Amino acid sequence: MKKYFFAACIAGFAMLVAGCSTMTPSTYAPNADNNVALKKITGTTFHIGSMIDSSQFSPNCRLMGPIEASGKRSVAQFVQDSFNDEFKFAGLYGDDASATLLKATMDHAEFSSTAGLTNGWWDLTATLVNSKNGKSLTAHNRYDFPSGFDAMTACTQTAQALTPAVQGLIKDAVTKPDFAALVAK
Repeated sequence: MKKYFFAACIAGFAMLVAGCSTMTPSTYAPNADNNVALKKITGTTFHIGSMIDSSQFSPNCRLMGPIEASGKRSVAQFVQDSFNDEFKFAGLYGDDASATLLKATMDHAEFSSTAGLTNGWWDLTATLVNSKNGKSLTAHNRYDFPSGFDAMTACTQTAQALTPAVQGLIKDAVTKPDFAALVAK
């Protein structure tokens, strides 16, 4: 009886330790469609200097542990850095005195790894503001993806889906007709 109790304790401890994992997506990769849209803008450089996180994002994925952006960044920091990476890739990034400074707010960031049992989604909304010219723009993206049945697979897939979800958020922003006016001086 002691032997079975000891084995059950070891198995329970192993499950407890294995259940506390942090799922981290790969780093951001610039998107070709975003690059094409951004290359249409000429005569200015810009960057997002700060992003306020008002999303009340909960990183917990089932009982597996949190979803954390690469580099131990918050989702809002990941989104800010991803926008700036897209601007750099398009040759439009500037952080000197002549560049347009944008401020941003992560209005909403939420995910599900259990939609329809084996699917998931990311829902992201961000607002960009140019306080010099008074223009603002809100971008939104809901990205659906297959997640999986078991917690480990579903949470890993959810973490990996963050990058394409952010790519879609950026695409929604940079393809809006108002984006060129937003970044203008």
